[in-house]
Amino acid sequence: MKMLICIALLALGHNSPANAEPQSSAAVIAPSAQESSPPSAEKLALIHRFMKASGLQVRIDTGSFLERYAFIPELGWAQGTENAPQNRTLMEIWTGPIDTLKAAYEKYRPQYQEAYESHINWEFTEEELRGIVSFLESPLGEHYLDGTWRMEAYTGTNMEETEELLVKQAVELYQKR
Repeated sequence: MKMLICIALLALGHNSPANAEPQSSAAVIAPSAQESSPPSAEKLALIHRFMKASGLQVRIDTGSFLERYAFIPELGWAQGTENAPQNRTLMEIWTGPIDTLKAAYEKYRPQYQEAYESHINWEFTEEELRGIVSFLESPLGEHYLDGTWRMEAYTGTNMEETEELLVKQAVELYQKR
């Protein structure tokens, strides 16, 4: 069970601008608005625009953020498949866990929607959301989002061998402790 928890925690730690480190160790994190009352209709509309412009709404609508779990064999995806039809295509074997995760997700989707809307309301003031949404919906904001996605894809692909070597060395160092 500990192994599964560790694997799940590792899977949750993905690279995205939201997980970026502060620019310096002395950087001060801006305080949240800590708004606990429900949002006004105007603020809720801004929350929805923010979620759409940032790409968060698509991830919630599709459940695509769960796909990383489909590639963790230790979760037992292959167990119980011995009696499955032998004529499965490679594509079906590859997408089966993803499709199953997304099907199971549908029941929980409203909880994710509410959790994100609630936290965005808590985190940002209406004025902050206006500024953020204005930026994200601008050509510069769209370029920022697209450029960040391309940068993550590029570095993720081009640094695979380096990352594998780094992790191997780290494991060896850890084992010698």
